[in-house]
Amino acid sequence: MLMLLLLAVPALAAGRQPQRIAQFPLVIESWQQPDASVQDQLETKIDRALHVPLNDTLKAVEFIPEKDCLAAWDEAEGQLTGKVRIKDLAKPIAEKLNADLVVIPVLAEYEQYTTMSWYWDRGMILHSHAEVQLIVYDRTKDKLVHKKASDFFDDEYSSAGTASYLALNCMERVVNDANLHGFLWPLDRSTPVADDAKKVSTKS
Repeated sequence: MLMLLLLAVPALAAGRQPQRIAQFPLVIESWQQPDASVQDQLETKIDRALHVPLNDTLKAVEFIPEKDCLAAWDEAEGQLTGKVRIKDLAKPIAEKLNADLVVIPVLAEYEQYTTMSWYWDRGMILHSHAEVQLIVYDRTKDKLVHKKASDFFDDEYSSAGTASYLALNCMERVVNDANLHGFLWPLDRSTPVADDAKKVSTKS
């Protein structure tokens, strides 16, 4: 049984075209910026949602190089007139890159500062705010999804009130609200070879 399954894996890979994904690095629009470790954590949430186990073998998805994505962004932005919103760029970027899926995470707001409390029995007051957006364009369905999540904190200092904590929670929310993982093509996406491989694995 295990041998049949192992034989079915390369057959599945051979019987389908990989889904081409243009995954952009975090776009930061806020005047305050998180440090590099927080940016990495935010981008990791996107990475996990788009992760395909055994992709090196299955060849289920192909991630377009970041430099090509950024070049397509610049080109698309230069061809649009008026005030250009990030979501307006997703479709032309997909067309330029021949991408099946475009994913753009945005940190729209990120702010944190402290003030002294007016009350003698209270400590420093933490003020923080974060807003995250996620733009996803599915070229095969000509479908654009734009999700937003924001949160704020105004109270005595707490690690759960920092802007980084709020931003990470917001990213988790937009990834779930958009059902980002659901945009990945199923591994048994129909092709003659893939169908045959699926039959083999089912019979086993």
